[in-house]
Amino acid sequence: MSFFQIICGVLVGVLLAIKLKGLGSPFWVYISVGLSIFVLFYIINRLSFVMDFLDDVMTDIGLESGYFEILIKIVGISYLCEFASNLCKESGFLSVASQIEIGGKLTMLVMSMPILLAIVDTVTSVL
Repeated sequence: MSFFQIICGVLVGVLLAIKLKGLGSPFWVYISVGLSIFVLFYIINRLSFVMDFLDDVMTDIGLESGYFEILIKIVGISYLCEFASNLCKESGFLSVASQIEIGGKLTMLVMSMPILLAIVDTVTSVL
């Protein structure tokens, strides 16, 4: 399925959700969440090709793939937190959205510690 088809389908869904919201029906929220999840899975499917390619490049170069995995996990956490935060904001739960954003930032900070320690070790070994 091409990205153009995805965009067309999402636009039709958004127009339907806007119409339902104007009529006062609560089903617009479900359509919004469903469309968001559909696009998220499409993006994840496309990213798997990029991940496989970059993993092959890292193996060919001879760099340690553990740091690459950490960076990919951090990017994934940021996308998921933004996704969840936007859904909460759309539904009117601004305080929950803020907590998700803070939790995601702290999780990314904790996950990046091995990379930070490797940088510090490299700098101290050079000096």
